[in-house]
Amino acid sequence: MQRLQFIIIGLIAAVIALVLPLQTGAQGRGQGFRACPYTPYQCPVKAVCKPFDEKGKVAQVLSETLKEGMHPGMALLLDTKTRGQVHIHLAPLWYLERQEFEIKPGDEVQVKGMCETTEGKLRVVAYELAKGDHVLHLRDAQGRPNWEAWRKR
Repeated sequence: MQRLQFIIIGLIAAVIALVLPLQTGAQGRGQGFRACPYTPYQCPVKAVCKPFDEKGKVAQVLSETLKEGMHPGMALLLDTKTRGQVHIHLAPLWYLERQEFEIKPGDEVQVKGMCETTEGKLRVVAYELAKGDHVLHLRDAQGRPNWEAWRKR
């Protein structure tokens, strides 16, 4: 009887020893294995988006969230000579904090991107921001953000 109990306890211990590492390994290994909170960028109104390339002076630097569930992003109001004041969305704050690029009101910048008019206001999603001889690349020509890991060829 004692021998049977010893075998049963040994089998239970072996099963636990085999199953426990599988459960702890399934939890991931930090931030690199978490689900991506973003969906790839798509122009909300494809037929209306137009190229944007303007120089101007930064009037205000803002923090904004484009959609529910997205990380807060940085935007700026740019005073241009031809289009007046334009609202420009740059990128998520966490991404911009990792770049060696500082923007403050009064800076002269050049913005390249894609624009649309909503509710009578021009809104721009920036692909590239240049200040002096420094250039910050934010998105590729199709609008895919540089902070997304996978790229289509």
